[in-house]
Amino acid sequence: MILCKQKIIFLLILMFLPLLKMFGQDVRYSQFYANPVYLNPAFTGSATCPRFSINFRDQYPAIPRNYVSFSGSYDQHIAPLHGGLGLVASTDITAAKDVGWVYRTFNAGLIYNFRVRISNNYNLHFALQGTYMTTALNRQNLTFASEMLYPGTPPELLAEYYKHSQFNAEFGWLAYSNYLYFGMAIHHLVPVPVSFIRDHNDKFKTKWEPKWTAHLGGKITIKQHRRHEYTFGDIFLHPNIVFISQGISNYLHEGFYFNFYPFTVGTWLRHNFHNVDALIVTCGLEYKQLRIGYSYDFNLTKLERTGGAHEVSLQFIIPCNPDKSNTKKKNSAKYSSVACPNF
Repeated sequence: MILCKQKIIFLLILMFLPLLKMFGQDVRYSQFYANPVYLNPAFTGSATCPRFSINFRDQYPAIPRNYVSFSGSYDQHIAPLHGGLGLVASTDITAAKDVGWVYRTFNAGLIYNFRVRISNNYNLHFALQGTYMTTALNRQNLTFASEMLYPGTPPELLAEYYKHSQFNAEFGWLAYSNYLYFGMAIHHLVPVPVSFIRDHNDKFKTKWEPKWTAHLGGKITIKQHRRHEYTFGDIFLHPNIVFISQGISNYLHEGFYFNFYPFTVGTWLRHNFHNVDALIVTCGLEYKQLRIGYSYDFNLTKLERTGGAHEVSLQFIIPCNPDKSNTKKKNSAKYSSVACPNF
């Protein structure tokens, strides 16, 4: 009975989707620092050595139509450029398990990150990202109210084409020391059409809203056997706050990671200004240059029967010698890694 009601509600949403005034929003991953370049382009090169990151998120798996998201990135610090270069790609798919995908987005971006040493303890990153963005609608997998009331009548409000493509830009900055890191990012500096319905002036009704991200975190060392190397039994605590605002959607994430090397566990609370949305539980394993993480979102709203969200991350860092390109040993601190968590 419950599943039947869910199907009916979702069907009504799809039926009246073209009549709603909605705002485009980016996917929000729960493992923020397992996907650092996606969170803030200023994290590009923050690991110093070449880094690969892959993330997968399955949201609302208990309902017939759910949301599946993928992202991948590559970044590294390049000393002659006084910064880092990065590549990031992501896709978000609104899927119907019985007929296939309904709506999807794809983004591919190139990032340049400039790094500045502002003191013996603090470094500052400035990043600029250029992105190619595509949104697509699969008309064949949609059913409209007009078609149900008047069979054979095509919908008149849809745009002639069901695909939008446009270049966009992002900007971010990051400041950090060995124990503290904070920054801000702005995504979608150029408004992107997200609706496939035109108004009376032949313009698309809604745009992909700019996304503002602010984050603050720290590293508390409880026990560490070797100063510049992680060994079994080292203990760290990473408290964090992440605020994300896009359009009319505003969410604050508060939580922490507890790292008993090589194991990590964490918990987060996600909420807006009116109610609590979800409790996020994370666990991860780190072995040398490999990091694997898993998280689950427990919905604390009326969507509790949707199955929450599963998320898996994989990160690999290629070993390198960051001091090799520096002519003086003292300059190696200029390219130190950000002490943020990996999940």
